[in-house]
Amino acid sequence: MINPPLQPRPTIFVVEEDNNARHPLTKNLRQFGFRLLVAASVEDAIEWVSGSAYIHADLLLIDLIDTSPEEALGVGQRLRAEAKYDSQTPLVVMPDTVAKEVEGTDRNVRANDWICYYQDADQLQQLLVRLLRVT
Repeated sequence: MINPPLQPRPTIFVVEEDNNARHPLTKNLRQFGFRLLVAASVEDAIEWVSGSAYIHADLLLIDLIDTSPEEALGVGQRLRAEAKYDSQTPLVVMPDTVAKEVEGTDRNVRANDWICYYQDADQLQQLLVRLLRVT
């Protein structure tokens, strides 16, 4: 019997400005089986992708402090362009404050751009798996 080829683990480029949230978020993502590239600020992320070497990521996940979801989407789109990722690379932003009525929901705002109104790790995992089509 021939074994099926191993599927590579998806890589997520995480920009998480909140020092207190970064560790639990990245711990959960690693436990879900994702490979991670983690930047502590937008400036660090832009510096990484502006270098001469290509940095591969299958998805961008952005959580910025004191930034509206729309502003965070703009930052993510800029990062996607600077990194020379195509528009098919999913972008997920997580607002740092969430109204009770939208908590636990995900909103597709355009093509592959999403807002995850984070409630728990299961919700985030389900969205990421769906966007990355992980089996």
